[in-house]
Amino acid sequence: MIKEFVIRNVRDGEEEKLEKFGFVLKMLFLYHGDLDKRNMFLAVKDEEVVAVAHLMLHDTFDAEGHDEDQGFVRYLTSEINFADQDEDEEIKDALLDAMIVRAKEIKAQHPEKRIVIAQYTDTDDLPELSYYLKRGFTVYDTIAVFKYDLSRVIPQYPLPEGVQIRPYVLDNNEAREQYHQAELASFDGVAWSMNQLAWMQGAEEMTNFCAFSGDQFLGNTSTWRIAEGHSATENVFVIPGWQKQGIARNLLCTALEYLKDQGKTIATLGTHGTNKKAIRLYTQIGYELEGFRLTLGYAID
Repeated sequence: MIKEFVIRNVRDGEEEKLEKFGFVLKMLFLYHGDLDKRNMFLAVKDEEVVAVAHLMLHDTFDAEGHDEDQGFVRYLTSEINFADQDEDEEIKDALLDAMIVRAKEIKAQHPEKRIVIAQYTDTDDLPELSYYLKRGFTVYDTIAVFKYDLSRVIPQYPLPEGVQIRPYVLDNNEAREQYHQAELASFDGVAWSMNQLAWMQGAEEMTNFCAFSGDQFLGNTSTWRIAEGHSATENVFVIPGWQKQGIARNLLCTALEYLKDQGKTIATLGTHGTNKKAIRLYTQIGYELEGFRLTLGYAID
């Protein structure tokens, strides 16, 4: 049977064709410094774009200090979007095949890296889980998602002497480099790229709450809009040497107070299901489990 569609890369000047899949996707194509345009694909049927897919380098891909760890996974995150809610599995298969072929080309450029295509899926989305498992993906990680009811009283905790928490705009290279180095130190060499960090500063309702001791950058919590009344409280970290002193609690509670003042009703965050320290922190503050997401992965050999 002859296919009634073609899969090809997005071409320069076609960004308007992406807008019906979401304004953010259009902006990603135009402005995200980490997007290799060879990693974005269109499904075209009867001269109309019906679906789009792309790969992005995850923050693990260029993580520092893991070159000798052969088990360390470098993720390429994947996403497939259809123009309407009725997915065509043949087209979805073809887009996924195109991303796998592209991932193999990337693997050939980095033969020493253990590269895996990642797909994030809620545990209750059984059709989506079934599709990717059928296509050879397996479960690599479980992400616990927590929510905070902002109608609650938000707790207060003492800060170490000389430590201040304040909103901090990462609108210049010096500020972003300061943040980036602190994140690298906090997450064992895994951090957003400078391009991703700059990109996220344009997210809707993005605010960074940062802790300082004098001019020293100690830690961060970021918020951004998820939906009406719902914001994220993510990117929670404190650099080694300043951990276990109540700074992370204060960062989160400062962000929660801010969101409450903004009229938000729910704040959410996610963490690896194995991160006992983070889970203990969040639940002690008052976050409650909302659900789980799975990282499904396809290993590129």
